[in-house]
Amino acid sequence: MEIKRKIVIIGSGIAGLTAAVYAAKAGFEAELYEQHTIVGGECTGWDRNGYHIDNCIHWMMGSTPGTDLYKIWETVGAVSKDIEIKRWDRMYTSILDGQQLSLWNDVDRTEREMITLSPDDEKEIRSLMKYCRIAKDVAIPANIPSELIGAKEGIKMMITMRSALRIFKHYYGMNVQDLMDKFKHPLIKCLISDFTPSDTQASSFSMAYGNFISGDGGIPAGGSRAMAFRMKEKFESYGGKVFCGKTVSKVLIEGSKAIEIQLDDGTNVTCDYVIPTCDTSVTFGKLLPKTYMEPLMKEMYENRKAYPVYNTFQVAFAADTPIDSIGAETIWNCPELIFTEGMSERITVKSYSYEPDFAPAGKQIIQSLQGGCEDVFEFWTELYKDKDLYKKKKLEIAQITMKKIEEQFPEYEGKLSILDIWTPITYTRYCNAYKGFYQSFMISKDSAKLPYPSAYIKGLDNVILAGQWISPPGGLPGAAITGKFAVQRICQLENKDYKF
Repeated sequence: MEIKRKIVIIGSGIAGLTAAVYAAKAGFEAELYEQHTIVGGECTGWDRNGYHIDNCIHWMMGSTPGTDLYKIWETVGAVSKDIEIKRWDRMYTSILDGQQLSLWNDVDRTEREMITLSPDDEKEIRSLMKYCRIAKDVAIPANIPSELIGAKEGIKMMITMRSALRIFKHYYGMNVQDLMDKFKHPLIKCLISDFTPSDTQASSFSMAYGNFISGDGGIPAGGSRAMAFRMKEKFESYGGKVFCGKTVSKVLIEGSKAIEIQLDDGTNVTCDYVIPTCDTSVTFGKLLPKTYMEPLMKEMYENRKAYPVYNTFQVAFAADTPIDSIGAETIWNCPELIFTEGMSERITVKSYSYEPDFAPAGKQIIQSLQGGCEDVFEFWTELYKDKDLYKKKKLEIAQITMKKIEEQFPEYEGKLSILDIWTPITYTRYCNAYKGFYQSFMISKDSAKLPYPSAYIKGLDNVILAGQWISPPGGLPGAAITGKFAVQRICQLENKDYKF
């Protein structure tokens, strides 16, 4: 009887769950270790007073059949023909000084409304929408790691990436602020910056909106936690084992190989391969010595201007009405919510009325999100030293937020109550998130030309990285792809078929 080689996966976020499914499916003995009591990492949700708070998916690339990414989601159980994909007629709406603009799924409508709003910006509007239309045809390559691509696959990938290359070439050297500066109307500037911070790559707007108008960017029914639980079930159906409430404290090394992982209860677990999928700030410095961190990754942590990170303050509200006056995400100015330097004055609000099981009958859940730069994490870190003061500040901001929502949508006046409040500290406490950010480093115009750290670790033959921190700016697609790629890389090392 053949003895299966054993892969230990550390962390059960989307990268870890994806790696786990592919490892078990490929015939490995696979074990998944998670410090939290449930799987999902930052792709999660929780229950409060009869309501369900969803904490991750705003829109998901690869939710439409026919792409490499959809194939991954289908393989790991995230989507299937039996799971409804929720979609909207607009990506989001930006409001400023009584005027509003929406990014409709009908790009022609978006273009018309932008030109009607600001005829002086027509030339730049048409240029921007041109590249959004080009981005409709962009498919993220998710078939095979680049170093394993042969000539045939390479030619195929180059063909599929032609549209993306046109967009990257057009916006080369530009950040979102540069793109905003091309427009005269302040609402158009807001519409662009409401998607992504001003110091990130200009191409990100066209790529994201292009994906949305292609018919992609939906949300699997049931939301984030349900999707993570389906992936866990898929993994277990292949014989995989999940160990929740088990914190990995160290990867034990002999020579150039990892031989065991050590849990915080002192238990050692043997392995043939290790796939760390947690934040790289945990992988290097806790699980492994920092000396194993490659130069590019070191640069990412040290050069804060070139690789910024952000964070958010979020509130969930119970709404005592079934009427959804918000619809898709809506964003507007709330300068009263600038509670410390580095916070955005823009607030994003959405209703989850599309998920009837998230609230009792006749009610709905509404959530708000307010962004901040990485310095805001220090504000919350200092405040958290006094738990009572921390709770008091959270509640104070949440109450102002509730008032601003009622002012913007009078239909909700007197019908909202606070369910829960979470800060960057929450992500660090539960997920070890670096500076409380649930994505990865943002890519700016000061970043390296090839801003993707290697999945391989110099000096270690059997440890392969996965996770959004090696695929900036992070998010669900990058996490899933790196999880699949990690297993393909191990298959190649084991002389197994890695083309799946």
